[in-house]
Amino acid sequence: MLNIVFYAVLIGVTIYMLNRKFIVPKIDAEDLVFLQYNNEESVQLADYQDKIVVINFWQTWCGPCLHEMPSLNEMSGIWDGLQVICVSNESFSKVHGYIEKYSNIDFVTVENFNRFGVTQFPTTYIYNSEGAKVYSKIGSKNWSDPNFIATLKKNWSR
Repeated sequence: MLNIVFYAVLIGVTIYMLNRKFIVPKIDAEDLVFLQYNNEESVQLADYQDKIVVINFWQTWCGPCLHEMPSLNEMSGIWDGLQVICVSNESFSKVHGYIEKYSNIDFVTVENFNRFGVTQFPTTYIYNSEGAKVYSKIGSKNWSDPNFIATLKKNWSR
C-alpha cells in the first residue's frame, strides 16, 4: 500500500512540474493590462485594435530574452500590422537602455508576473487582430524568420 501511495505522489509531482515547465499559462486578453515605463499610463490589448500583438515577458538578466530581443525589434519593423510589447517588472533604470536601443518595441511594466502565471522567461503570446490568442511559446525564438512572418500574415491577419 505504501508503494502505491509513493508512486501516486511521484506521478502527481512529475505532472505538476512538467505542466509548470512546458505548458504556457492561459492569459485572457482582458487581463493584459500594463503600465508605460515613461508616463505610467495604462496599456491594454484593446489599445492595439486591428493589429497582431506579440506580448513578450522578459527580464534584463535573462540571456535567452536578450538574445531574441533584436529579432523581436526586427519583426515589429518588418510589418506595419504588428506590434511587439515587451513586459518586465524591473525598474525603469534597468530597462531604459533597451527602450533606447529597440525603437520598434513598446516596453511596459507590471508589478507582479504571478497574476499572469508566468514563471519562465521569455514567455511569448501572439494575439490576432480580433484579440484571440493564436500562438504561445516558452523560450527564445528567431521572431524575424521570414517563414514565421509569412505564417503570421497568412493565418492570423485580416
